Amino acid sequence: MPALIGEHLYTCEDGTQLDGDFMLDGLTLDLTIIPGGKPSRLTAPDTGKAYAGNNLTLVLTGTDTLKLDRMGEKSLVCHRTTAIAQPGRGHPP
Repeated sequence: MPALIGEHLYTCEDGTQLDGDFMLDGLTLDLTIIPGGKPSRLTAPDTGKAYAGNNLTLVLTGTDTLKLDRMGEKSLVCHRTTAIAQPGRGHPP
């Protein structure tokens, strides 16, 4: 399993909150819809390409922005934030 290099928190336009754990290989991402979601492992075929897995597709669309497509649901645009605090997830208040 690739090593974790960074964790980013995002808030989407509909209020959905995401926790993205980016792995050292640059091609693997564990994405969790918080609170209460289970992590989904997403992978990209190459640097700069979309991450996909578990009926999800995620595209990094800017430095602090991503687009999330979930099968059967509306696409979400999400922005990186540091304002999310989740007890038991290791995030600061």
